[in-house]
Amino acid sequence: MTRLTVTATLCLLALPLAPSPALAQGGPEEMEQAAPQAPPPPDPRVVRALKLRFEQEPSVAEVQKASLKFFKVHPEKVASFRRGAAWKALMPDIEFIFNREDGTSDRTLWDRLYPTFVDYKDLEKGSRSTTSYGVRAHWSLDRLIFNAESLDVASLVGVQEGLLREITSLYFTRRRLMTAINLNPPQDPNEQITEELRLQEITANLDALSGGWFSKELRKRFEDKQ
Repeated sequence: MTRLTVTATLCLLALPLAPSPALAQGGPEEMEQAAPQAPPPPDPRVVRALKLRFEQEPSVAEVQKASLKFFKVHPEKVASFRRGAAWKALMPDIEFIFNREDGTSDRTLWDRLYPTFVDYKDLEKGSRSTTSYGVRAHWSLDRLIFNAESLDVASLVGVQEGLLREITSLYFTRRRLMTAINLNPPQDPNEQITEELRLQEITANLDALSGGWFSKELRKRFEDKQ
């Protein structure tokens, strides 16, 4: 009799150790609060306005062209540099020579036999002036085979590539940031100010690489629309 009572008591003590599925998962209200809230869909009017602005802004090709022109490495300029380097080998080094010499000479002879007679003195004075001009031409025919300046012109291609990459990266980073600010504006004021400052920084970098052309073109296009 005693053995059965002890066994039943041990079984009852073991029951609370296993939580029920309802307690483990929580109630319906707790499950709704734990689920992540999906962001609301963007306003279609804001999407259309943003797309229209992107269409009216300068294209990335226009900004690239303005940047290459500002740094004087656009394709037309580089081509002219190459032609100049090629023709320079045929042109001689010209040297102009100008020389002028001026001088005077005085000679006096004294008569020692009759020093008191003035007429017996021999006086001689003279002056000379010499002017010469010259032109000298020198050809370096070895530059027809290899001209070191051609390498300097070829290095401008690397400058072009670097500018194009930087402009492209800044241009589309700015657009992605504008999209995030307009379609999903930050709720935290600190984050909002930070994003706006970042947008201004990217715009300033585009201005620096285009000589201020980017902001001027934006004002020109959107002021005409108003």
